[in-house]
Amino acid sequence: MDKNKSVESYLYASDKRRVVELVMKMGGMVEAALGDSMNAFITEDETLAEKVMTGDDEVNEMENEIDIECLRSIAMRQPVRDELRFIFAVLKTITDLERIGDEAVNIARRVIDLRKDHWTEASSTLIGMMGIAGTMLRDAMEAFRASDGSMCVEICRRDEQLDKNYSHVFDEFIDLIASFEKKDTQKIRAITNQMLIARHLERIGDHVQNIAERVYFMDKGQLLPSEFNTNHSRVYDRNRSGDLN
Repeated sequence: MDKNKSVESYLYASDKRRVVELVMKMGGMVEAALGDSMNAFITEDETLAEKVMTGDDEVNEMENEIDIECLRSIAMRQPVRDELRFIFAVLKTITDLERIGDEAVNIARRVIDLRKDHWTEASSTLIGMMGIAGTMLRDAMEAFRASDGSMCVEICRRDEQLDKNYSHVFDEFIDLIASFEKKDTQKIRAITNQMLIARHLERIGDHVQNIAERVYFMDKGQLLPSEFNTNHSRVYDRNRSGDLN
C-alpha cells in the first residue's frame, strides 16, 4: 500500500510539473498580449494592436488544453487536500488569464479607434496604470510558479493603487470632456476611448488580484486576510473553502 502511494505521488508530481509549465506558458502569452496592447497605445501602432487581436485564439486554445490536463489528473490520480487546492487554483487562474487576454484585446480595439480620431496626448496617470497592471501580472505568475503566497499580499496592495489611479484618471477625463464644445466630437470620442482603456486596466487588476488570492489559498490552505483583499467580488465562499483544507 505504501509503495502504491509512493508511485501515485510520483505520478501526480509529474502531472503537476506539466500543468505548471502549461499555465506559465499561457501566462507568458497573456503577458505578451498585454504588453503589446499597451505598447500599441503608447506608440500609436495599429499593426501591433491588430496582432494582439488575432492572437487571442491561441490563449483560448491553451486554456482548453490546461482544462483537459486538470480533468485527466482528477480522473486518474484522485487528488486530495493539497493536490485539490492546486487543481482548483489552476482552473480558476486560467479563467482569469483568459479574461485578462480579452481585456488586452479590448485595449487593442480602443487603440485602433483612437487612431481614427487622432487622439490627444495620453494621460500620465493612464500610462502609470499600464505599468502597475503589467507588473502585477508578471509578479502574480511568478508567485504561481513558485507557489509563494507571501508575494500575494503586495500584489493585492498594488491593485488598490490601480483603483485609485482609475478614479483619478476618470475624473481627469470627465473634466476634459466638459471643457470641449459639442462640435469637438473627435476629441470627445478619443477621451472616451481612453476612459475605456482605463476601465480595462482596472478590470485587469481585479483579475490579477483573483490569481494572487488563489495562489495564496493554494500555498497556505486559507483565504487571504480580508484587510489585504480590495476586490469586492469575493473569489471564495467562506463557508465552503474549508472543504479543501
